[in-house]
Formats: sequence, structure tokens, C-alpha cells
Amino acid sequence: MRNFCTCLLTGCLLTAVLFAADSDKVLARGLGFTVKKSELDSAYRFFVLSQAVSGWDVPALMEDYFRKQMLDELILEKIAASRATAGDRGQAYITAMEGYNDLRLQYVSDVPFVLRVQAMGMTTNAYRLHLQSKALTQQVLKRELKPKAKVKEVDILEFYNENAGLWKIPENADIQQIVFFKLDSASGRRLNPDERAAKQVSAAKVFAKARAGVDFTQLAREYSEDMATKNNGGKMQIVRGMVDPDLSDKVFSMRVNKVEMLDTEYAFHIIRVVKKNPPSIRKLSQASGEIRQHLLMRNYIKAFPGYVSRLRQQAFVKLMRQ
Repeated sequence: MRNFCTCLLTGCLLTAVLFAADSDKVLARGLGFTVKKSELDSAYRFFVLSQAVSGWDVPALMEDYFRKQMLDELILEKIAASRATAGDRGQAYITAMEGYNDLRLQYVSDVPFVLRVQAMGMTTNAYRLHLQSKALTQQVLKRELKPKAKVKEVDILEFYNENAGLWKIPENADIQQIVFFKLDSASGRRLNPDERAAKQVSAAKVFAKARAGVDFTQLAREYSEDMATKNNGGKMQIVRGMVDPDLSDKVFSMRVNKVEMLDTEYAFHIIRVVKKNPPSIRKLSQASGEIRQHLLMRNYIKAFPGYVSRLRQQAFVKLMRQ
């Protein structure tokens, strides 16, 4: 009986060990690295949760497709990390922190920001490391592909001449605005009449301060509910015909430096027109930087498949049977 129990216990332990080994098996290996199932599971979980937070459910039928893509990305991240220089790592850290801080600034405080990150299945520190890993891969690829993606001045001129319509700038205006939304910030529901009336009173008080000469930038930072422009003093550019017609008509009928209040369907706007700009055409000197970046990206995309294929060959990448 004792021997039977010993054999049974040994069998259970062996089964557990084999199950654990199989549950985190190696999916791919290369020169100096492996990619394990747990890494792919973690990446896929983050992808699914981050899409859910953005309001999109990943179809179950597409799981295999996305997992294959992510396995390729994980392999590339491992290869890139092995080729990274100190300069690459430094720039990747800066880029990752900029991305992290940009997301943080979209929230009024740390609490909703942390909840957003946790909803994606990560701690804030893990999220920073995730961004840094992605940024490092991009930095290595950018550095190594740069010689193959070089843009010539003649290419910039040719693109400018062939796309004349892109350089037409319609009438626009630089404005500052303070926004009081007629929607509940938490649920997105429309405010009831009493709530709208209270919001209008609040907007009117700030409007009176702006008309009295109180610094508009400071008022916007203190009172505006538009998180996209609040921190920069409510500054934005309005293009005629490209925004709410009521807002567009109001802005282009106002005098420069005049402060007025506008009631639209979704908000009360306190507006100051800083500058009006007539229609114009961007000169080559003004557009060359943008064209260069466009052509550079086009050349990167063209060179990318062959470059990645060579990296995988040099790293002796092998996909394991699953």
C-alpha cells in the first residue's frame, strides 16, 4: 500500500511538472533569446483589454491571427534589444516617457489614469516598461533602416509639384476658448434643464471675468472643461467649414481680441479670436519637412520586410512546433 501511494504521489508530481513545462513552452528561439508562451499570452491579454477599454471587442475567430502577429512582434523586440546601443536605449526611454505623460495628461487626476492602465491589465510601472520596449524596437529599426530610407532633395521637389492640391490652406483662425459642456463628464448623458441652467450661470461668471480683462489663458486653465486644450490656455485653430457651423460662423464674424460667448448644442463656449488667417498656399520651404517625413516613412515601409527577413536569418530564428 505504501509503495502504491508513493508511486501515485510520484506520478502526480511528474504530471504537474510536465503540465507546468508544457503551459510555458518555448514558442520561438533565436541567437541568445527565446519567446515563451507566457510572454505571448501576456501580450495578447494586454491587446484584448486595451481594445476593450477603447470600446472594441476582439473577435474570438481572429485570436490565432493576432497571436501570430504578436509572436512576430515579440521576436523582433528580442532581436532589436540585442542590437540596441546606449543611444538607442536613452532615446527609447525619452520617447516612452513622453507617450506615458501624454496619456496621463488626458485625465484630470492620477486616479482615473491608474484605473485606465489597470483596466488594460498592467500596473503603471509595467505600462512604462511596455512603452519603453516598443520604443526601443522602433528606435533600433529607425537607426538601422535610415541609410536605406534616405530622401533626396529632388524627390521632395517632385512630390511637392505633383501634389499641388495638398498645399492649399483654407481660411482659418487662431482662437482661445473656455468650454462648459452640456454633457455629464462621467456618463456622457445630456444634462437636464436645471443642470444646464447652472452650467450656464457658471459660464456667464467666467465670461464676465474675461470681458473685464482677466487673463484669458489663466481663466482657460482654471475653468475650461475641454481637457484637450485646457492646459495650453484653450488655444486651438479653427478652419472655416471644418467644425460646427455655429462655432465657425461665430468665430469668423468676430473681431480680433473680442471676447464673446456662444451657446451650441453640446456646450457653452467663451471665445477669444487671436488672429485670422486668409486662404493661402504653403511654400516648398514650409512643406519640405513634412514631405521629407512622408517620403522617409514610405521608404522605411518599402525596406522593412526585407530588413526584418535578414534580421531573422542572422538571428537563426526558429519557430517551435505547437
